[in-house]
Amino acid sequence: MGDSDIKTWAKEAFARFKGIWQFDDFWTRGNTFNAALRFVMAAKAKWPSDPDVEQMEASLKEMVSINKTWLEAKVVGAWWADDFGWWGVACLTAREYLLSIGDAQSAENYLELAQQCWTEMQAHGYDCSDFAQPVPHGCENSSTTIEGGTKNTVTNANLFLLSVRLYCAAASTQNNQLAAACLSVAYSQYLWFSRWFESQYDYLRVIPSFSAGLVQERPIASPSYERKDHPTWESGWIWTGDQGLLLAALIEIFEIRDALYMWISTQHVANFDRTVFEKDVTGYVKLIVTGIKSLLFGSTFSPTDSVVREAPFNSSFISDPKDYVCGRGVLMRYLSETSANPFVKGQFNKRIATTAAAAWASCDTANNQFGARWNPGNDLAFNKQFAASWGNGDIEVTWDFPPQPDPPCNAILQATGLDVLGAAIPILG
Repeated sequence: MGDSDIKTWAKEAFARFKGIWQFDDFWTRGNTFNAALRFVMAAKAKWPSDPDVEQMEASLKEMVSINKTWLEAKVVGAWWADDFGWWGVACLTAREYLLSIGDAQSAENYLELAQQCWTEMQAHGYDCSDFAQPVPHGCENSSTTIEGGTKNTVTNANLFLLSVRLYCAAASTQNNQLAAACLSVAYSQYLWFSRWFESQYDYLRVIPSFSAGLVQERPIASPSYERKDHPTWESGWIWTGDQGLLLAALIEIFEIRDALYMWISTQHVANFDRTVFEKDVTGYVKLIVTGIKSLLFGSTFSPTDSVVREAPFNSSFISDPKDYVCGRGVLMRYLSETSANPFVKGQFNKRIATTAAAAWASCDTANNQFGARWNPGNDLAFNKQFAASWGNGDIEVTWDFPPQPDPPCNAILQATGLDVLGAAIPILG
């Protein structure tokens, strides 16, 4: 596989996405927008003067403009709390792109939208009380039309990551009040995760034989964490997207640790030990990175094809496949970001390249539409070995889409492929 291969795939995959990206499913439109942004930014960095990439960028600029208007009309609505996390992070990616091309005014507009998403997310779901047990606070995935909600991983990792990234944006514009508020929420979210991870409840489940761990879809414990709906939960369930979101949040709060220490000092936070903090954060990251390699790329399985797969659970594949099929793309997006490099150190390069080839091979040759199954001949073997290693899993499971998926499904699948190609572009050629 060479530069010409990945460049051809990138051109043709994005051409397909251009025709299907405008749909009205709120959170998935935000996530697919983020995927497109990261993809085009990776292509531009690799091939800065290429005419095909210039055409991609022209289409991206149109997306940026249309999505700003679309989100401004939609952002105050009866959405789930985590929906605002997806959009808030996407807005900050759009800001990063706009600053890179010198469009400061549009970048400022997207920063304002990111802050609005962050505010709406907390208003919809953040638990300010001290009543929840065994771990207080956290963010419920609730909406204005649903009473209460589940404090699941995707919601809390999104708020964690959005808070860290919004802090960085606020600090860069000398908005000290917003920066301090973001640090406060980011640290609260870190505490929420770390208290669970250091508890007896196996939320970050560790497989000692692999020295690996993965975070489960939600913590389950009495008396305050017993909800098993929205969406339907099953024992041991993990989602690839959660691993990517949390990995990014942990790495990036570690990156801003000096600013965090200064804030902790000014706030007189009790019982904080920076040595313990650094040991814990890097320890969690190492466990999750090893878990991703061992259990989701199957590096400990025999045989293994080194293609990333979704963990085999009915809750992902059957209960709501449209929402969960993007998880592998989300994971690849964050696994390949520059901030992850010191922690992954190139150990995923060949696996990313292999996965990109498998994803491209899933395309419909008539229109270059990505499929949901990548190298499906090995799915059953993977599912069996995953379930044996993890202790849970549904072996006979496959993505349960209708024969003619609705438009959001095709766009979600295409953006998932863009995420994979975007991760592969820097390492191929």
